[in-house]
Amino acid sequence: MEEPSKLSKSERKKARRRERKAAEAAGAQALNTLADVAVERALELAPEVADSPNRNSSERVIDVAVPTVDAARFILKRINEALSSGEWLDEIEAWVWEFDTSTRDALTDAGAESGVELRLEQVSSVPFMHPPER
Repeated sequence: MEEPSKLSKSERKKARRRERKAAEAAGAQALNTLADVAVERALELAPEVADSPNRNSSERVIDVAVPTVDAARFILKRINEALSSGEWLDEIEAWVWEFDTSTRDALTDAGAESGVELRLEQVSSVPFMHPPER
């Protein structure tokens, strides 16, 4: 005789969906918490970056362990919103450092491990020129 406690196929499928939904919600909450910390640290660093004598000496790392490039880009949007509302966006730019594409070295152990960091520096005084369209 079969055990009555075994779940049917549809019940197991529903249980997997509930578990996945709970895991996604937990991941989203963790990312939002990380973004809140990163925004707070960026706003703390903003005056120091703006007051630096030049762009080269203005670079600062936002010391949070960012797990992926996608997470860094999500957090970057939140940082830019905060810098914009704080009226720092004309003076400071936030950007994502990636090991694979950057010529600069990691500034934190977490960045060296994950290959991703969030950084702030003064906005370049040289405007970016787009190549002519063909």
